[in-house]
Amino acid sequence: MGAHRFGVLINPTAGHGRGKARGEQVLAELDARGVSALNLTRSDPRAAFENAQARRGQYDVLLVVGGDGMAHMGINLIAGTGTPLGLIPVGSGNDFARHLQLPVHDVPAAIEALFAALATGPQPIDAVKLTPDLGNEWSSLDYPAPHRWAGCVVSAGFDSQVNSRANTYRWPRGMGRYLRGVFRELRTFRPYPYRIDIDGNEETFAGTLVAVANAPSFGGGMKIAPGARINSGELEVVLAGRISRLGLLRVFPRVYAGTHISHPAVRVITARDVRIAGAGGGEIPGVYADGEFVGKGPARVQLHSGVVQMLCPRLET
Repeated sequence: MGAHRFGVLINPTAGHGRGKARGEQVLAELDARGVSALNLTRSDPRAAFENAQARRGQYDVLLVVGGDGMAHMGINLIAGTGTPLGLIPVGSGNDFARHLQLPVHDVPAAIEALFAALATGPQPIDAVKLTPDLGNEWSSLDYPAPHRWAGCVVSAGFDSQVNSRANTYRWPRGMGRYLRGVFRELRTFRPYPYRIDIDGNEETFAGTLVAVANAPSFGGGMKIAPGARINSGELEVVLAGRISRLGLLRVFPRVYAGTHISHPAVRVITARDVRIAGAGGGEIPGVYADGEFVGKGPARVQLHSGVVQMLCPRLET
């Protein structure tokens, strides 16, 4: 094990501020095992990302400590490079970790799972590549690359608007902030004018949501696409058509159980290449990847099979 050189990225604010202590615990555990660990952590996401990029030659395994945001950063750093990615899930959501059957909020167990995976070898999993489409451009935000990767879900719909709204609130904590955003957005909600191209089949419709899923859930347990699998070689596209405000208030909580897909306005289509835009010059909500804002549409979402070498228990295929 000592032959591996770890680069470690820690989110000190993960798990409502417990991330720093958990990160120190991880570094101490690696040291006790005689593992070379380079702490790549910096004070803000952009600096951490750029530091990890600049020092890529100094580590051969990237280990991220935090929640879905850190998993997202890790994927953006190593997708397509062959560098194995490990995750110690100590965040507030941890959807990505649960899809990988990793122990959550249990650093010793997660470390054991990490080293067991190192012994058997990393497992290739799918990831989603996002690019601006139809002449659109995105600012670099925290990720300087011209494209962006996602592990779980890309969305542009009512949930995106809620996510954006919830990010402006300082209270309440956790899911309460998201629910507050739901009620606020319902006050002004109108169906969005979508133009969607799914594997070359184009359609326009007035709708509530478009989500492109590589995994079943995101956002702390919202089972937006309960049938999606992270190593299936295909995406699940969830389209929600026109739903009234009252209907949306009734159906939205069903996302947490995954039963929303039985609603007559909801369709699920398998695909590998999806293009999302506004129809007739109309605007659609911003594009989010694993809960992180990417930019406004139009956007192209493409599945790339096996581009992430993940250190996790063996998954069923």
